[in-house]
Amino acid sequence: MTIKIKSFVDVSQKTTLYSHLLFAIALLISPLSLAEEQPKEQAPIEQKEQVKEKFKELAKEQDEAKESAEKELEASKEVGDEPAIDENSSTNENEQVLVDNERVDANTADAESVDETVEKVDEKRIKEIVDQSIDEKLLGEGTLQKFEKEFVELQDKVASLSRTAEDYGELYSRMNPVIEAKTEHLYQLISARDIDLRLLTQIENDETLLEILSLTQEIKNFYSLRQRVFTEATPEFRDLYTGTKLTGINEAKLEARYVQLQFLIIFKGTIQRVLEIPERLTIAPVDIFSNIVMIFVAIVVMRTWRKWAKTGLPEWRQKIMAVRPRTTAKMKIARAIWYFENTRKPIEWLIFITFILKSIDILQINILTEVLSTITLWICVTYFVYNFLSKMIERGKQNLLKGITKKQSASLKIAIWWAGWYKLCFELTDIFIANGTIFAWLETLFFIILLPVYIFFVQQWKDDCFTYIHNERDIPAFVTKHLVIKTGIRGFINANLALAFLIYFLLTKQFLSLVSKVESGRRLTAEIYRKKLLNDNNDLLERSKALASLPEEVNDIFINGNGSFTSSVFNEPVDKVLAMAALKERSHVAVVGERGIGKSRFLKQVSAQYKNSLTIGCTEDFDDIIKSVKEQLGIESENTKTSEIVKAIKQQEIDLILLDNCHRLLSPETSGQREIRRLYGWINELKGMALWVLTFDVSSWKLVNALGIAAGFFSKEIQLRKWTEEQIVELFEERFKQAELTIDFSKLVIPRQLADMEDDTVEGRNKTGIYRIIWGYADGNPAVACRTLAESIIKDEDGFVAKLPASPDNKIIESFEINTLLVLRVICQFGRCSTNDIVKNLRLHGLVVNSSLAACVAQGILVQVGGRYQISWLWFRSVSKYLARQNLLTR
Repeated sequence: MTIKIKSFVDVSQKTTLYSHLLFAIALLISPLSLAEEQPKEQAPIEQKEQVKEKFKELAKEQDEAKESAEKELEASKEVGDEPAIDENSSTNENEQVLVDNERVDANTADAESVDETVEKVDEKRIKEIVDQSIDEKLLGEGTLQKFEKEFVELQDKVASLSRTAEDYGELYSRMNPVIEAKTEHLYQLISARDIDLRLLTQIENDETLLEILSLTQEIKNFYSLRQRVFTEATPEFRDLYTGTKLTGINEAKLEARYVQLQFLIIFKGTIQRVLEIPERLTIAPVDIFSNIVMIFVAIVVMRTWRKWAKTGLPEWRQKIMAVRPRTTAKMKIARAIWYFENTRKPIEWLIFITFILKSIDILQINILTEVLSTITLWICVTYFVYNFLSKMIERGKQNLLKGITKKQSASLKIAIWWAGWYKLCFELTDIFIANGTIFAWLETLFFIILLPVYIFFVQQWKDDCFTYIHNERDIPAFVTKHLVIKTGIRGFINANLALAFLIYFLLTKQFLSLVSKVESGRRLTAEIYRKKLLNDNNDLLERSKALASLPEEVNDIFINGNGSFTSSVFNEPVDKVLAMAALKERSHVAVVGERGIGKSRFLKQVSAQYKNSLTIGCTEDFDDIIKSVKEQLGIESENTKTSEIVKAIKQQEIDLILLDNCHRLLSPETSGQREIRRLYGWINELKGMALWVLTFDVSSWKLVNALGIAAGFFSKEIQLRKWTEEQIVELFEERFKQAELTIDFSKLVIPRQLADMEDDTVEGRNKTGIYRIIWGYADGNPAVACRTLAESIIKDEDGFVAKLPASPDNKIIESFEINTLLVLRVICQFGRCSTNDIVKNLRLHGLVVNSSLAACVAQGILVQVGGRYQISWLWFRSVSKYLARQNLLTR
């Protein structure tokens, strides 16, 4: 009985197993049979899922057959402990039992082999179904290099005008199906297989993983090439492929599939690499352990800083405020600390998260790090700007945010969040798919959202914009005339114009304020707004023509300063000369500077600090120098010998001799070097007696070097730099004190762009503004600046009033002929020249020179001093600049 039951089980089990095996073989023979049963429009993913369901059903039937066979075997065993065997049974029956046992073992083996076969069929069948919907030609190798080469060649042809930009569309029409096929192929591979993306697998050079990485990089390069094609193609092409028509929708689907693929890789890679950390820790513990330590240190530093900042920043701010006097710089520092104290959280988190992402890369997934860094950056920056604006409103900052309403505050905050999300979305889009269809759709969406935000913003601020425009004196008249209507559509348009002008003036003021931090920037701004300043003050200038200027004695104080000067200007060069004198040097030093820069003041400062010195002023005649030396040394003989001068210098222990205006010994005539050569010869005779310091005008000094007169004579050259704005202002204030004058600056009209000073009063801003204008015109020359300031003060019935001096008209010089310009160049080079000197130098006819001199004198460009001509102070800067621009004079 037992044997019969067993045989029945064997037969039924064999039948089931063999039927399953035959079904699997049939699938291998006809791999497309299952696919043909599906609708043609069915997606490959749906086909794959149905195949999986079929194999699940086969596996389920197989398991049920196994369980049924096992139950029957167990039931047969429970019939008795010993099988009932007939004593008269033959040997054939025993053999039959052995055969049946062998069949059971064989059936069990067949079941295991069927399991393996089904698994292989499952894997192979899925791969076939995955690939059956993709053209193998599109997945071929080398397609990327082919398209890149074709793109570069097309670029060259378009540049040479042999092809047009429309050909990029034809190129992309062939690229598009390849990109789509490769993207879909990689996505199906990753989603259909249990891909191992662990670092350990990558290190082991697993073929499957290397294939995935290679495909991923290839697709990324394809999308990069796609972006380049979009950039080079025609606007019509971009509009078609980034629009909302059928072509644009297909492109958006392609990009969305690529984004989905990247998210799938990030998701699987992150999970697997997190789970493998314990295994990596046992193999390479140093790297992971150091990263864990860095994370711990970062957390400790973050917690420590935040704990200290709660009390440390307020205490620091209070200490600064407690120091007296409270200067403007201290107030700014304290204000900055307060703002940082109340807006520091997003900055702290930004630094912390950025440090973690950049320095601690355990997972080593670059795109994940880039995405998280971008999200952190723009969320933290947006939140910081939002907080900063809120604190500015809370603090009640003056000017723009003074008296701000809740709706105005809301409009600013909404605009900030719009800008933050705008940047975040586009940065993320650029990371995944660059500038393509989705990027264009997002851009359109954000601008649609911006429209109500902008309308709300303008509506809240238009009244303030109109008020600012009408109160701003620098606004052109035609602008205020057209901004009268403030309601309706025209009012909204005018509000936009007013807002644009407001932004322009605020940005201009901030830019000029920033530029004014350096001297070159202050000169630039002063020159830019000098003409505007003259136009704004035209009425005052016209009225000042009938008013009296400064009295002669007061004017002299402004120019000469009663012998006082700003000592701090020359501290550095004076210290150099005094140090050389203290070391008993016996050499020659040339001090070079332009006319009016303070060379004579410099020598006076040296002489005042060094008693054993002798100061000599040079004229056009060398004999005058000898005469001055005799008078100062007390030598009474008429024909003084060099030995007498040496003896007197030794007796009076003079070891520093200062010679001022040595350039006056030069003359424009052919033998014009004779007097200065006599000076050099006389100094050589007294060599070893003292340290010689000679001053030269910069133009003459360059001529002396060009002629080789001073070759090897001077051991050191000291250049006197132009004065800074602060030094000029200090000089002005000193002259006002000496003259005991109180000047009214309130009647001036200073451009708002120059009123970037801390002084809130009109008087203070105008005063600083006019100082900057004069300093900029004088270009750091104190003599020019003092004379310009003196000419800008007039006396009316209320006292002394500041005005702008009449500036020289450069058009006059520009209209001069070349002969007149050459005459001016000679005078600039030699300082003072007679008519004969100029004639001998230029070899021009006397009538031509006299005509040029007369024209310049009539315009006030030249003045006569001691029978010689020199450039007037009013025209000195204008003439020197113009001649330098014409390459007639080296500055």
